[in-house]
Amino acid sequence: MSLVLEIEEKRSKMLEVARQKGFNLQHPDVLLASQELDRLIERQMRRMRKGH
Repeated sequence: MSLVLEIEEKRSKMLEVARQKGFNLQHPDVLLASQELDRLIERQMRRMRKGH
């Protein structure tokens, strides 16, 4: 699976978790999903800087 697709899936998952938790952005599950998304975005940004 491409990294872009992983990012989109993780973003959707994070939004769903946020909905389930009443959009409590401090909830540990929401924070974890957000951090996972951040890591994927950082990987994509590094790839783009390298020209891949």
